[in-house]
Amino acid sequence: MPIYEYICEKCNERFSLLQSMQAREKDAKCPKCLSKNVKKVMSSFCCSSGLGNDFSPSIPSSGFTGGG
Repeated sequence: MPIYEYICEKCNERFSLLQSMQAREKDAKCPKCLSKNVKKVMSSFCCSSGLGNDFSPSIPSSGFTGGG
């Protein structure tokens, strides 16, 4: 199950929920104020090259070069 990030439009709380892929915004509620007036937000992420502890951004700065 993926983790989705939301922001509450009532209290401005930002939170994450582990939900099924079929879940919708209306299925989520704010853990702070319990409002169902929430919006899904875009998450940022990073990935590792697998070589030591060197992390790089998930989007290449020089643009997409394609596969192999």
